[in-house]
Amino acid sequence: MANPMSFIPAATVKQATVVYNAYADSINQQFNKQQSHYVNLKQRLRNTIGKDTYLQSILDDTVDDFKDRHPEFKSWNDLDFPKALSTTLDKIVIDTTLQRLLMFYWVMGILDKFQEIKVMPIQVYEDPDCEGKYVCWDGQHTAIMLFVIATYVLKADITKCEIPIVVNSSKQKSQMRQVFMDINGDAKVPLSLIAFFHQMVFGVRTDGSKNPSWLVAEKKQQDLEKAKMFATGEEFNDTDKPGALTRLQELMDTKNYKPEITTYFTKYFVAVCRSSRAVQPKECWMLYEYFKLCSIDPRIEITDKYIRDVAKALKVVAHGDFDGSDFWSQAKASYQNYYRDNISWEESLRGIQYPEKRIGNTFLIAQIAKAGIDVPFYDKTLYPVPAEDLF
Repeated sequence: MANPMSFIPAATVKQATVVYNAYADSINQQFNKQQSHYVNLKQRLRNTIGKDTYLQSILDDTVDDFKDRHPEFKSWNDLDFPKALSTTLDKIVIDTTLQRLLMFYWVMGILDKFQEIKVMPIQVYEDPDCEGKYVCWDGQHTAIMLFVIATYVLKADITKCEIPIVVNSSKQKSQMRQVFMDINGDAKVPLSLIAFFHQMVFGVRTDGSKNPSWLVAEKKQQDLEKAKMFATGEEFNDTDKPGALTRLQELMDTKNYKPEITTYFTKYFVAVCRSSRAVQPKECWMLYEYFKLCSIDPRIEITDKYIRDVAKALKVVAHGDFDGSDFWSQAKASYQNYYRDNISWEESLRGIQYPEKRIGNTFLIAQIAKAGIDVPFYDKTLYPVPAEDLF
């Protein structure tokens, strides 16, 4: 079948590609900061909400609920925090290269469950490049929550609102990122895979880290950028954007997948759809598995042409693109037919199991081989796929 975009004027296709590329570039540019970048608490909150009226309405509602739950707070001095060193809210800045992106809904959640005794001191350090300020390296969500109480609830002057802090030496900055990644617990948001990935990339590009696993992550980030792709998670509300890679299991797995597998996958994604959509979860593990098998089969030479041929072979699934969900549904149905005809005594599905990777790999290899492409040896082939079951 002809490409469904073939009737669209070339100029329109080019314009659409520019739009696809723009979002991934805007996300990836955050990693291009070679030096720390500081913003105050107001800027951090404003940058997160932006012009999103929905987020603004949630903030307004949360503030109103807070006022109803805590009528005892009439001024900032009514709040009784644990004692440590102290500073005022206006002195706190966020190093955006050292902290994960602000999780707006987490801030709203801790506001909803606010108790003074739960407020932990903000971890800060002093930087000569940011004279007169304390740079927050852990605790930005607490700091933003306190900023909201001060400015939105109490309408207080933040230059007079004291908060507890713990001051670390700026000489320890190289260790702070690792400590931040190690910190976990019920009172904090556990770092997700995407947050770990971001920190590793920042660690190399901003801190100059030579940590081997971080260097691998940064190389994978380069592959994503070249393909106009970006790694993301549910907390960032952009998992449906063109180029979004939301399944991080394979991207972060250095035990089962060599770094070049990510290179192959990103090149495949460009070839199959020009990065014009989000990566589908099943598509991700299927192609990572396939290129892994290729990489260990000495008969297969994984060139750019080979990758393009694989993508072309899979475009039959969605009339010019690949649909992982449709592909899996057909693979599953094919195996069910085989099970009824060759395994079940009753021609039923009683007792059937669905080993996802074995079914997926078996069907994917057969689909690619149908196009006349050399495919890797797979020693766990589940069943012989009938030609009529393939796309």
